[in-house]
Amino acid sequence: MDRVEEFVQEGKSFIYVDLSGLKTVEDFSRQFDLIKPVISKYPEHSLYSITNIADTRFNAQIKDLILDYLKHNKRYLKYSVIIGIDGIKKMMIDILIKLSGRDNISCAFCKENAIEQALRQG
Repeated sequence: MDRVEEFVQEGKSFIYVDLSGLKTVEDFSRQFDLIKPVISKYPEHSLYSITNIADTRFNAQIKDLILDYLKHNKRYLKYSVIIGIDGIKKMMIDILIKLSGRDNISCAFCKENAIEQALRQG
């Protein structure tokens, strides 16, 4: 699970999920199957997440997998930050966030900015 990093920053539990470079349904599905149990072990609304989606490719099937992933994580995450967004991906992510019912997600430029942003959210 070299694409997942758990760490504590200022007493808050974080998970960094690196989805960068994923391009197929199989790649996303495999990663989500590995990541979901890690997230599920945390108490509800306690975890801060940072997800890197740089250089990924989306299609309708991947969109559905991401939506399911967002909905699964909703109860465990206090706040999420997505990095690696460019161009049309931003519009798609905004739509997926709305469809998932999540209102605790934002975007940042890099992991360090994402950590700072999440810590400001409390």
